[in-house]
Amino acid sequence: MPVDLMSMGVVVEYPWLSALCAVGLALLCYMLHGSCARFSTITLLPVPPSADILWGHEKAIFAGEPGRALRRWFTLLGPTFRIRAALGAPDILVLSDPDAVSHILQKKIYDYHHSGVVRPRIARLLGRGLGWVEGEAEHKRMRQLVGPSLSGENIKVMAQDIQDAASRAFLHDFEGGKSTEAQQILSARRTGAKAITRYTSFVALMLLRRFPILNDLPIPVIQAHGLAKTTIQSGVAREMVRRNKDYVTGDHGKQTDLLSRLLLAVSQGKLSQTEMYDQVIAENMAGHDGTTTTVGFTIWELARNPDVQDRLRAELSELGREPTYEDFLLRLPYLDAVLREILRLYPALPYMERVATKPDVIPLAEPVILQDGTTTRQVEILPGQTVLIPIIAIHRLDSIWKEADEFRPERWLTGLPPQDKLQSGWSNLLAFSEGPRNCIGAKFAMFQYKVILCGMITRFRFFEAEGTLSLRISSSLQPWIAGRSEEGPQLPVRVEII
Repeated sequence: MPVDLMSMGVVVEYPWLSALCAVGLALLCYMLHGSCARFSTITLLPVPPSADILWGHEKAIFAGEPGRALRRWFTLLGPTFRIRAALGAPDILVLSDPDAVSHILQKKIYDYHHSGVVRPRIARLLGRGLGWVEGEAEHKRMRQLVGPSLSGENIKVMAQDIQDAASRAFLHDFEGGKSTEAQQILSARRTGAKAITRYTSFVALMLLRRFPILNDLPIPVIQAHGLAKTTIQSGVAREMVRRNKDYVTGDHGKQTDLLSRLLLAVSQGKLSQTEMYDQVIAENMAGHDGTTTTVGFTIWELARNPDVQDRLRAELSELGREPTYEDFLLRLPYLDAVLREILRLYPALPYMERVATKPDVIPLAEPVILQDGTTTRQVEILPGQTVLIPIIAIHRLDSIWKEADEFRPERWLTGLPPQDKLQSGWSNLLAFSEGPRNCIGAKFAMFQYKVILCGMITRFRFFEAEGTLSLRISSSLQPWIAGRSEEGPQLPVRVEII
């Protein structure tokens, strides 16, 4: 019969069993500790309905008008939720909560890097310049080199030169877009834009999220981003540098334009030649392209709103002289309101995508009800978490901006929505982002915009033309005419000389 040795007080030792128990206990403790240390609120956040099995919610975002699906989900779920990512990638945190956005962009921006999808696109489109670098030290180094030439003080010094040559970049004349190099750039931009807005581009971007190695392969829809950059680097940028090399010695070293400062930095060993070319490309692509597109959207809205056009023209006429730098800054309130309204409706960067590099606790201005029924005013996240800040959707929330899709510059003259509902960026918008990585050329871009628009509004009258506008995203927000996508980005406006 069997004998129960334990009941008889006999201790039976099995060394292998003790070791196994010890390992099991250690593993259990590690797993329990890890589960606590690795906890994320993301899995409990509300999620929109009807996710596609393969593409999650990202297909709905791509297929519709920029920001439209996200606006619908903000209304349904509130300012903080998650969406299903394509191809089984981890869920994406979506934020419009002003405290959460400010926390990421102002307080912890160096802990949130461009995603593995976005950063390679920046390199292809703009080069490895200020918008591409990561890390506080490297970003500050580059910003200190570029910043002085784009400061308010320097813009004031160069204001007359800018007004005399509003269509020039780095003192280089593009002949109003008719020069050979300008046509080459425009052609490359159109070719790249057409490729990027096709459905195949969406599929490629989703694949990039899951398989980053694809960024390095010669896939046309991916490499199309770099066509304009290559054109500028091989032609315009090198010619601009060649013509301005003399400015790094003698009295020419006192030149305050950006290119002269970059050339001086290269001669002093503070900047590599590759970095200099990337900064030149970034200024042409991000700076001037963004400004001209914003002017284009303005002309289109003025054509559709002749009363706004007349009021703007009257304000300039009442000034009684060509505007000075101080006039543009302080004495043309309606022009300023037009600019703010255009940037609200048509931000050049419609979405901002970042990835956390450290664990973080994101504060919320508005509490969110989790799926377990509890309420929280913070979101705990883990490294690797993708965060989407949909700028165009935030700017067009009907709950904040009444009649949000309407172009009404007067809203900026009669009082803004409650401050606690607004973002902390320039003019309570995110058009230039906010915090340490905000757009370094914002002041220059706004001054240049006002100079160009005033020059046009005093010489031309704008009228609606046939064609239905469709907004698409090709790295930046671009206008397309429905049914004419093969022609590339464009705006339907009829122009008459005054």
